Amino acid sequence: MSIVVSSARTGCSASPQARKEGTGDAHPVPLLCLFAGAVLWLFVALTLGLIDSLKFHNPEFLAGEPYLSYGRVHAAQNTALLYGFGVPVALGLGLWLLCRLGRAALAAPWVVLLGALFWNFALAAGVAAVLCGGRSGYEGFEFPAWCAPLLFVAYILIGVCAFVTFDRRREEKLYPSQWFVIGALFWFPWIFSTAGLLLLAAPARGVLQALIACWCAHNLSGVFLGFAGLASSFYFIPKILGRPLHSHYLAALAFWTIALFGSCGGVPNGAPVPAWIVSLSVVGTGLTIVPLLAVATNFYLTVRRDLEVLDADPTLRFTYVGLMFWLIAGAQQIAGALPGVSAITDFTWFGAARSGLFHNGFFGLTVFGALYYILPRLLGLGPAAWRPGLLKAHFFLAFLGVLITYVSLVSAGVGQGILLSDARNSFADVMRRTMLPLRVSTLGELMILVGTVLFLLNFARILILACRRCRAEAKERA
Repeated sequence: MSIVVSSARTGCSASPQARKEGTGDAHPVPLLCLFAGAVLWLFVALTLGLIDSLKFHNPEFLAGEPYLSYGRVHAAQNTALLYGFGVPVALGLGLWLLCRLGRAALAAPWVVLLGALFWNFALAAGVAAVLCGGRSGYEGFEFPAWCAPLLFVAYILIGVCAFVTFDRRREEKLYPSQWFVIGALFWFPWIFSTAGLLLLAAPARGVLQALIACWCAHNLSGVFLGFAGLASSFYFIPKILGRPLHSHYLAALAFWTIALFGSCGGVPNGAPVPAWIVSLSVVGTGLTIVPLLAVATNFYLTVRRDLEVLDADPTLRFTYVGLMFWLIAGAQQIAGALPGVSAITDFTWFGAARSGLFHNGFFGLTVFGALYYILPRLLGLGPAAWRPGLLKAHFFLAFLGVLITYVSLVSAGVGQGILLSDARNSFADVMRRTMLPLRVSTLGELMILVGTVLFLLNFARILILACRRCRAEAKERA
């Protein structure tokens, strides 16, 4: 599809390269608020995750601080990662793609800004409540019940503007990235309102609570964040390579099969629910091999003539590595759902390894790749505004950190499962024998955190450059 873009409304003149690229009339202020807040929340989440990891092999670490006990830190870390980083950055990326691909101006940008500020305020209150002991107890929805309506209102403010922007598009033909963005925008309020009503406001009775919690948490990560990450991949890889996407039909197959089959999984084999629900979850998870093969085939046929230049651009490097992590995480999820495998890997670090690979590997790297492309253009700067040394260090720290953490936790999970299957091994003995991989995984988490700090430093640098440029141009006009 031919995409025509217009210049950004940055308040100061853009560089020739930035003026040539344009931003599709995506107003910079609300998007910068969404992106900056998301990365800061990621820093908070990774810091809490590092504390969480250290407590496993050093229980005395911060043991005298009740606000930093393991249960509270773990819940706060999940909340900050999913709702502080995942949702806002997915919304910001979706708005930018809708403006860029639809050749439309962002509808009501100050409403989006208000929604972003309100979201961060409500989430900060929710995370503080979790650290004070006010968690709900549901994985993926740990914040207290009063926080959910505030977050929902903030999302509606942003989501309505996104749909209005989509409706006002000047390019009628839709690109696959737009399908995934619209799918994600619809999916979140559906699953979030379901969780808010049936888990927090008017809790369902009996085993339905466990079933709803599993379903909502799985859809939040696998479908909502998966759609957002794939929307970025489908746009940036063909765009930067200068080649059209090989097949829109394969992209449509991936979209609908993720929506149909990906939403059915997430119920572990040991869940306290009827057996037919567990079987349905296993079948749905197994059928996600269809979108995995569709996406892998589509992207391979798109890039097969340009394999030697995949590392030439930072956005391309982050994006294709993140996509590879998505394929690995998806394959592991299918394998882990099989009864023969789950009998060994359930209730071990195996599932945590896949979750970390998906969030920090696929979604995190894909989003950072998009930010390295988008942010200089929002600020009226060229891509060269980034400091190359910090950028390269961020990539290698993030890549190696994700890889080290994943391999360590997978090996720890498989080892745990094998040892626990032998009744002669006590639980305490199993934990002692798998302590080394956990220590190694802490090193990987530290590397991811350091990489995020380097990105924040690089981001602060280009913000300062943009401010200096605007002040200089204001003096010239005066």
